[in-house]
Amino acid sequence: MGEYYDWVNVDKKEYICPNDFDFGNKRTESLVRGTAFLCALRELLSKEWAGDHIFWMGDEKLISEDEDNVTLRTLYEHTVQIGYPGDAFDTVCESYKNVSGLFKAAETEVRQEIGFYLEDLKNNEPYMNNEYGIDAEKPFEGLFLKDGMDFRYTVNHTRKVCYSFDGTKILYRDNTESDYVDPLPILMAYGRVTDTGIWVGDVIGVADEIPDGYELLKSIQLDW
Repeated sequence: MGEYYDWVNVDKKEYICPNDFDFGNKRTESLVRGTAFLCALRELLSKEWAGDHIFWMGDEKLISEDEDNVTLRTLYEHTVQIGYPGDAFDTVCESYKNVSGLFKAAETEVRQEIGFYLEDLKNNEPYMNNEYGIDAEKPFEGLFLKDGMDFRYTVNHTRKVCYSFDGTKILYRDNTESDYVDPLPILMAYGRVTDTGIWVGDVIGVADEIPDGYELLKSIQLDW
């Protein structure tokens, strides 16, 4: 089956799921530039998630109690609080809110998933988690209102660097250039099938101008 990934915000206790936007949820299945899913992520980074710690979380890797990365350590503490020490995936599923439904692009899939949940409630068989945090009396209130946004620069505020697709070369291992890959899911990945991304633990944002004092990266190396 393979390892599945979501974008997780450990400060807000929220996440978005590629399946809700009709994209694959393996590590490299939703890294094409400018997709509805990555535009939703960037819209969140520009507003509700600005300044928060996020990462691209796989569902098969536990977090060590000795972890000192600020993002992973925060999630580890949440795993302890709900009685699942180290089990990041179950902790996110049971105690975080899926906010994919804020976006118009996720309406088809999210409406269907909420429908399944409401049917369980109606039959008094609540097998599904209330992952979208809905009120069953008005389940779609506040949903499907937002458009995703794209920005010229993806910014690492911790390192004071940024990249853009017109100014940064995205390179495969053999140094040939990719014209479609967005490297953010590689830089921010944490899972069983990958090395921890070098930006995990950093604060990421977006901008249409390079912030003062920040450096535009000349290249980013992919891991394949």
